[in-house]
Amino acid sequence: MLGVARRMFTELPYADVSTAAIARDAGVQRGLIHYYFGTKRELFLQVVRGLTDEAAVRVPPPDADAPLAETVELCVDLFLDTAEANATTWFAAVDAEGFGQDAELLRIVNRTRDLTVESLLTVLRVPDPSETLRAVLRTYSGLADAATRQWLQEKTLDRGQVHTLLARSLLLLLTDIAPAMERG
Repeated sequence: MLGVARRMFTELPYADVSTAAIARDAGVQRGLIHYYFGTKRELFLQVVRGLTDEAAVRVPPPDADAPLAETVELCVDLFLDTAEANATTWFAAVDAEGFGQDAELLRIVNRTRDLTVESLLTVLRVPDPSETLRAVLRTYSGLADAATRQWLQEKTLDRGQVHTLLARSLLLLLTDIAPAMERG
């Protein structure tokens, strides 16, 4: 049931998905969906939680021998893979599409961004990261969202261009901009 819901929310805009269609494709009664998940909104939130948890798990363990630039490239590749596979669901979550600014959905998205920042800090082997660096990386997540939108929705950039933009920006943020901000 959850797999069918994830597929449908990934392939279709939120407004175009119904619990009746999910139930039909899953081969269950619609009431079963309501029993386990409540409303369509609650089911969608469960799908988004699963998506964000999965994305957080995909970050590789730190490789002490890899140069920083190579690790950044790998992290960006993994992000783009996840974004491409789940574009509709992710943009629905980021935009809170279909039901306005939903506080729980925004908490999930913000929690994911915070977890992503912490994962990046671990994978990039940043010892004792400052709050300034964390804030810079949270800001970078906005760039990643906008660049991904240009690639997957607007079609103004291709994956290679987005990869270059995100990898070089992240490297510059880590090696130049954040240290300069911390020095004042």
